[in-house]
Amino acid sequence: MAKSYGQVCPMARSLEFLGERWTLLIVRDLLRGALKFQDLSASLSGVPPAVLSLRLKLLEERGVITRRIYSDHPPRAEYSLTPAGRELGVVVAALTIWGSRHLKTERELAHTTCDHAVALIYYCPHCEETLARSEITFRPRRARRTGKQVSRPVRQSTGLS
Repeated sequence: MAKSYGQVCPMARSLEFLGERWTLLIVRDLLRGALKFQDLSASLSGVPPAVLSLRLKLLEERGVITRRIYSDHPPRAEYSLTPAGRELGVVVAALTIWGSRHLKTERELAHTTCDHAVALIYYCPHCEETLARSEITFRPRRARRTGKQVSRPVRQSTGLS
């Protein structure tokens, strides 16, 4: 795994894990459905088998994917995303949308009804509202059951505006 950024920021912590080469491309491919090792290898042409194996093991250890053995002799496995892994769909979509807007790509994500390019939004499921960037702040995480803060407030730019 990559060296630590030495930061407590959730983005830095996420990149320490997900920022490894091939990791998000594995997630991208698994978002389409469960795949076997050889299918992933073919889809990700250029990934060395040892690297693919290592990334799959790490994703499984971190609870992003599950492995199901479908053959004992020889041992063969099929990989699929866990609920936590499926949540990365929005990350994959964000990178895809950004890339199609700012890099020379041949494809983009589009709305099937009107065929226009899509955009990501910020949404509060509690209020059931779409939010503007100015309505979002970066705060310390609250303890899940007590509502108490688990760390002291840190003044940082959110990088959202």
